Amino acid sequence: MANVDYWAGSWVGDDLLPNETHDWIMWGFQYGDAVSLTAQAVTGNPNAGERILRIENQRFEGDPSGRRLYYTVRNVSNEPIPGYIVGFAMISQ
Repeated sequence: MANVDYWAGSWVGDDLLPNETHDWIMWGFQYGDAVSLTAQAVTGNPNAGERILRIENQRFEGDPSGRRLYYTVRNVSNEPIPGYIVGFAMISQ
């Protein structure tokens, strides 16, 4: 039977400006696990326009010490983003 795990991490700080990026790393999964990521921006300011994040440059690395997923979160909107959350899901056997 498959196991599903979920967790999240967030970033809050100086604004992530349009086209700026943050690089991240994730680990704790095994060979063959299905891994997914989502990024959602804080949207509190009613006067701000649409805030859009994209996850890009996903790349997996593995060696005898374990496996890692590197990825980049990019602000693809025209608005600064004061914070966001990244949700991680993993399905394993």
